[in-house]
Amino acid sequence: MNQIIITKPVNKLHKRFFKGQLIISIVALIFLGFYSFQKWNQEKQIAKVSQVMNQAFSVEVVYKAQKTQVQEMDENQYFGKIRIPKINLEYSVFRQCNDALLKLLPCKFFGVDLGEKGNICIVGHNYKDTRFFSELNQLKKGDKIYLSDLNGQEYEYVVYEKYKVNPEDMECLKPNRMYDLTLITCDDSNQKRWIVKASR
Repeated sequence: MNQIIITKPVNKLHKRFFKGQLIISIVALIFLGFYSFQKWNQEKQIAKVSQVMNQAFSVEVVYKAQKTQVQEMDENQYFGKIRIPKINLEYSVFRQCNDALLKLLPCKFFGVDLGEKGNICIVGHNYKDTRFFSELNQLKKGDKIYLSDLNGQEYEYVVYEKYKVNPEDMECLKPNRMYDLTLITCDDSNQKRWIVKASR
């Protein structure tokens, strides 16, 4: 008899507890779903802007047409174009580098201008898909990378080294007396950086 009297309130308490847990779980799932959708939508918008920015600068179109203020604007905004046939990559490269620009296109991070002796460093995000520098780790010694300047002059670089470093390791930026190109992106864990070195 005592057992029955004691068990009933405990069952009611359990039911209330599970109901509360269920409600909290549903609210959490709705919030998580909304957050995921927002994040996906934001990435989609950034990808659209990136595509527009990339198409906006076309060496062939801009510089075969009349050279007006558009050219001056592009010269200030863009460093050139990067093309890597092996991973089907072709992007315009911003002359400046900051968080906002990096979301749109690869950026020149450090170094000399195209055609000058020294080390040119370009950075790009790894989105763990096919965008930007996500597939940089597939490059191997002997693979070719092409950089075009604002006049349409294309320079060919050949990969001679690929390795990983800690984020604080900046040895790869060291200036030299060669025609070097350094590409940098995060690895998939976002704990290390992929460094790809190439030379003309």
